[in-house]
Amino acid sequence: MIGAKKWANGTVLHYHFLERADAPSWRWVEAQKAIVRWATQQWIGLNSGLSFKEVSDPTEAEILIGCLVGDGSWSLVGTDNLDLNYRDLGRTMNFGWDLTTTWGKATAIHELGHAIGLSHEHQNYQAGIVWNEDKVYEYFSGPPNNWSPAKIRHNILDKLSPSESEGSKWDPLSIMEYPFQPGLIRLPKPYDTNGIPENTVISSGDAAWVRTWYPPLTAAQPIAAMQLQALNAAAGQQRDFSFQPDATREYVVGIVGRADCRVVVFEMRDGTPRHLASGDDSGSDENIRLKVKLVKGRDYIIRTRVNFTADPAGAGLLIY
Repeated sequence: MIGAKKWANGTVLHYHFLERADAPSWRWVEAQKAIVRWATQQWIGLNSGLSFKEVSDPTEAEILIGCLVGDGSWSLVGTDNLDLNYRDLGRTMNFGWDLTTTWGKATAIHELGHAIGLSHEHQNYQAGIVWNEDKVYEYFSGPPNNWSPAKIRHNILDKLSPSESEGSKWDPLSIMEYPFQPGLIRLPKPYDTNGIPENTVISSGDAAWVRTWYPPLTAAQPIAAMQLQALNAAAGQQRDFSFQPDATREYVVGIVGRADCRVVVFEMRDGTPRHLASGDDSGSDENIRLKVKLVKGRDYIIRTRVNFTADPAGAGLLIY
């Protein structure tokens, strides 16, 4: 997991199946949709603080899924799904082959793993993998991948940054691990001679770490306008607040004190939190200030994750 791409815990990821009436290759088959829905349940079944929900309106979705055959199966990672500059033909995810096979089902789980913020396990800097790079380039530049050298580096050879990521030492059983044939890995043993088989289910390590990053939710603490609420949180911890505005107007939701935080404002609609605004002041001397219009009579949840703090007791959330 790259910390900067982790969702606020408690996020419901809304997904939509993109279709284009003028392009037959963009028309979803119901059997394919059924596998994606089934794959979301594999992650939901972990009982973490993260969830998925299908929506019919693409403007209401964080995850927009295409079905362009021949364009590969891929997904943006975590909060990159919110960045419009990263979208490809409106998509944040694509499935380019049959999902009804065993490997197709594994692909659906894998790509949704990216959507919740998980990176490729073989790119874990703690894995200790020494590649036979010539063989890797040779294998993945040919069919069925036909990848460019840059894409091979991006998806396989590049390591995650130790300062930006966290997780297990290495889990070769992870659903986020690629299969590799013998000869592509030099070390560690026995993967040099055995390779890595196709993983088709969420591993116990995957499940444990997802629940670590997205633990089951606790009740949000009420906060009123002009009432400073201390975060009392160390780096990596999250605090949730509930807010009911007494007037419809533009509010400022911000952090006070010496802390780097990610702040996400959700509006509750039909019992489901919908992303309204978010920001992150990490690496900046300025505290985050989100200007957002809030409506009297509606309920809001503000989720605040501390990335760094010099004074855990001195930092707080203020709405004005």
